[in-house]
Amino acid sequence: MKRLGRKEIVYLRGERAQTLYRLEEGLVRIVEFLPDGRLLTLRHVLPGDYFGEEALEGKAYRYTAEAMTEALVQGLDPGVMDHQALHQVAKNLARQMRRVHAYEAHLQTGELRARIARYLLFLADTPASARDGQGLYVTVSHEEIADATASTRESVSKLLSDLRREGLLATAYRRVYLLDLAALEREAEGALEAA
Repeated sequence: MKRLGRKEIVYLRGERAQTLYRLEEGLVRIVEFLPDGRLLTLRHVLPGDYFGEEALEGKAYRYTAEAMTEALVQGLDPGVMDHQALHQVAKNLARQMRRVHAYEAHLQTGELRARIARYLLFLADTPASARDGQGLYVTVSHEEIADATASTRESVSKLLSDLRREGLLATAYRRVYLLDLAALEREAEGALEAA
């Protein structure tokens, strides 16, 4: 088991893939570095999910895995896993594939405002969320929202300001408080119905 801090790298693209990972706690994202220097979030790894599946083929990791929150990961050697364990990995990767397909639809439908609302609502159901005296919040930076919505930090900051003025959310350092979940859900759904 290995404990990771926020923004700590689990593995880098191009490293030899010898270890399959299982996320025990926290939230990890799989990212790709684009030629223009930006990051694109390809998928989120939730507790119980496996990642680093390139180790099943003995190839290099195709993408980089980064902890979005404090995380606990278990490293596994696929060469010593029995048939039942590998079947569990396959079932989990199939579930993740369904989430990835939904995530692709999220990126490709609707205006940026709707994509941001969908992403914040997604994070509200992950270990990136918590509650305090102000209410429900997600721990995420403007840059991470941009990475996850195929946008720029500047565009995200402007739209978050608009949503803040409208009373749908409040922001603090790396925290976005979801003040009006129903309105955010309408923002997210409206774009999908129009698509």
